[in-house]
Amino acid sequence: MERIGKVTNTNLNNTEHLQILKYVPGEFYRKHHDYVQGHQDRNCGPRVLTFFLYLSDVEEGGATGFPDLKPGLKVLPKKGKALLWPSVLDSDPHSIDKRTMHEAEDVVKGIKYAANSWIHLKDFRKSHELGC
Repeated sequence: MERIGKVTNTNLNNTEHLQILKYVPGEFYRKHHDYVQGHQDRNCGPRVLTFFLYLSDVEEGGATGFPDLKPGLKVLPKKGKALLWPSVLDSDPHSIDKRTMHEAEDVVKGIKYAANSWIHLKDFRKSHELGC
């Protein structure tokens, strides 16, 4: 988590707890966005960045696709690889960046392990402790 903070130049308190993912053959997560509309009015503010870590290689499938950024843009899973993308606009960190819709494509062969680290505009950890 400290390395993520250094890479993103953000405070650890602004990050949600890691979400560990496991996809087996046939599993996927269709096109979605990490921005949560209701967060903009919370003390922590919206998710501004997603730091996505690949924890395993996948024999076939399991790419992360960004169909609205560049048609056909897909990142193949590779253990140790990480992706970073914004959920909001630089010009207005309370507004969604619609270009970063993404999807986890079907795993065909093997198992995909990964982790999400979502980074908020403000202190997420304190807000979470307070139940906000």
